[in-house]
Amino acid sequence: MTLRAGGDTFVTDVEIIAASLYFSNFALSAIAATLAVKLFRHYRNVGWLVLAAAFLSPFVSLVMRSASSHRLFTYRVIGQAADGAAQMTYRFDIPGFYIAVVVALLLLLREVRHEGQA
Repeated sequence: MTLRAGGDTFVTDVEIIAASLYFSNFALSAIAATLAVKLFRHYRNVGWLVLAAAFLSPFVSLVMRSASSHRLFTYRVIGQAADGAAQMTYRFDIPGFYIAVVVALLLLLREVRHEGQA
């Protein structure tokens, strides 16, 4: 299926999926950093803040790419095929690490809340 975005511009399903996976890294890393800060508020251990800062690495790399004039969004690469024609390649980066981290931090936060009720 192809969506007409306006004029002669087409956005394919593959591009939508690749972009969604790419931007989900930012959303999940922000959620993980927020959960780590909440755990810091409960345990008062500075390690949680260090962990929260480490989870912001996708944002740091975005700023670094912006400062060095590289492409900001890396989910697609436009290059040339062997015959000289333009070729577009999409990267599907499933944010498995951030999914696992968010689930683990949610479980820890749930345990903290159960400790507070007991």
